[in-house]
Amino acid sequence: MLQNIFYVIIFILALVISNVINKVFPKLALPLVQVVLGILLGFMGASKLVDVSPELFLGLIIAPLLFRESEEADVKHIFKHISTILFLILPLVFLTSLGLGYLTHFLIVGIPLAACFALGASLAPTDAIAVGALSKNFKFPKRITSILQGEGLLNDASGIIAFQIAILALTTGEFSLPMATIDLVKSVIGGALIGMVLVWIKNQILNLLEYVDARDIIGYLLLEFIIPLAAFLIAEVAEVSGIIAVVVAGVLQANGLKKTTLFDAQVTKVKNTLWEMIVFILNSVVFLFLGIELHQLAMPLIRSPFYSNPRLIAMVLVLVVALFTLRFIFLVIYYWFRTFNKKQKFSLYWNDIFLLTFAGSKGTVSIATILLIPRIDSAPYSLLIFLAASVTGISFLVGLTVLPLIADKKTVKIDNLAKISILNDVVAQLRTDMEKVKNKEGYAIAIDNYQDRIQKLIIEQESASTSVDFNELQLLIVRLEAEGLENAYRNGEISFPTYRIYQRYIRSIGKSIVHDFVSSLQFFSLIIFRGLHSFFSQILHIELFGRKSREQREVTREEITTLYFKNTEIILQALENLESVYDTQLIDFLQTERLRAAELVAHGGYITRVMHRSEPNNMRQMMRAYYLERKIIFEYEAAGQLTAREARLLRQNVNVLEDYSMESNHHTLLFNFLEKRKK
Repeated sequence: MLQNIFYVIIFILALVISNVINKVFPKLALPLVQVVLGILLGFMGASKLVDVSPELFLGLIIAPLLFRESEEADVKHIFKHISTILFLILPLVFLTSLGLGYLTHFLIVGIPLAACFALGASLAPTDAIAVGALSKNFKFPKRITSILQGEGLLNDASGIIAFQIAILALTTGEFSLPMATIDLVKSVIGGALIGMVLVWIKNQILNLLEYVDARDIIGYLLLEFIIPLAAFLIAEVAEVSGIIAVVVAGVLQANGLKKTTLFDAQVTKVKNTLWEMIVFILNSVVFLFLGIELHQLAMPLIRSPFYSNPRLIAMVLVLVVALFTLRFIFLVIYYWFRTFNKKQKFSLYWNDIFLLTFAGSKGTVSIATILLIPRIDSAPYSLLIFLAASVTGISFLVGLTVLPLIADKKTVKIDNLAKISILNDVVAQLRTDMEKVKNKEGYAIAIDNYQDRIQKLIIEQESASTSVDFNELQLLIVRLEAEGLENAYRNGEISFPTYRIYQRYIRSIGKSIVHDFVSSLQFFSLIIFRGLHSFFSQILHIELFGRKSREQREVTREEITTLYFKNTEIILQALENLESVYDTQLIDFLQTERLRAAELVAHGGYITRVMHRSEPNNMRQMMRAYYLERKIIFEYEAAGQLTAREARLLRQNVNVLEDYSMESNHHTLLFNFLEKRKK
């Protein structure tokens, strides 16, 4: 039991590590990182953790993922390309199953032909999860995205039917094309009916709860999460397609009539957040499982004296080449007939054919399917599973390798000019409001908050090189601040309370810096040094915890102001000396920001500003700022300076910030302690 808990912890840490690696090295695709980590976990013995039945894997992991994919699918565009999708999920799957089956039978003498067809059927359908992972890294035309999405959602059913036909032939020695066709139609229609009935039942339950005024968000979400599990379970018990049941349920769930009520708005907000987390976890689990299974299934055969490793590798590569070649040939034939009938130029579709060929990667569904094959003495069970797992993994790597050559890399166009202008207008109005009140502290903190947002938008708007330069200069400022602090404390110019407060400020500005690996080590060593210095100094200054007099607090304030101004002079001079090295506008911006901060310190707002970075306490002024931001967004939209979509996204950002401000409990024990000390 304790060992299982240990593996669960390692598994969760692997998810965190994979996400961190992807953020630090964005060119490495997240699924690839997770597959590699899965292989490493396999060497650590994690195969014990994934020893689950294929039905359980399909029901608990694949079904919820397909349900959410169906909810987010653009059904209108999918139906627009339904003829191509039907070709991919019906003729292509069965023809690929036959082609790979005959090829496997030719390569491996002694394996029954029906078992080879079962292997082909498990590898024939593309995997919606793998395709979704690839589409996040590359920019496909809308028609290609819709085709791949529709194929990924629907062709698992045809693949499983083809697999079941092969298993029936393997176990009974009988095969009937009419019966196979009837089974396919029955499976699809039955699965669709189960999906529709479940969504109808769920809606009736919600209507009943609404009628008796017993609706609640948790109950609604539980019903939502039960649907894919129940759809898959009932469909499998009824011996129809569980995949089709889940997909139909997801499509109907997302395309029903929606009410505009406070309850529905709250449900949608929480639901989207939860689904985002669940989808990330399940997607990560899929690719980690793929890596673990590759290790678990490949290593025994590689170490086995009965199989030649070069021959195993050759068979895997031949099957991968055949898999993509068959898909390419059948797509060429399909598009040739299509263009011939419509009298279009065939050459216009070459790019579509290549994209559809190499984006059709396989995934863990193929492995889960082949694991359902019965253990028959005449069929080398382990060899078939090894081939399925290896071809699945390599096909995904081929997609990651080839697609950059034929597909455009996804790029995010950054245009923050309108956002910067809106926030500047908010700041200008807040300054006007601040002049009308005696207590300016709350407005000063709100303006400081908006200035931070403007600063981030400006840097994001500039080129990557400018962003790097900005981080380097910020790191330089932190180092100069730290050196000035250490020198002042060493020379007896400041007391330990001043040292500790100023150190907190340096940590707060250090968190906003994006470091490269080398600068991170330098910054980390600096933080460790200051932390140790603070720890030993605190041991020697036990009297800090006593109550200080007003005179002592005034001394601390004066020391902070003096030190800040002294460091400001050093920083401004250092920035001026670097004008020939860095962009002049960037230097001017940092100098202006420093002078603005110095002005805040001069008015006694320094300690408040430091505390605000971790615990804001100016609710009324922030609510005023959010109101102004919404008002200005509306004015920009009305003037045609923002599109409706851009304005909607900006309003959503304001809503998130406002919700956080209202829901956060800023009056923590630590905050109250600091407030008391400040007063």
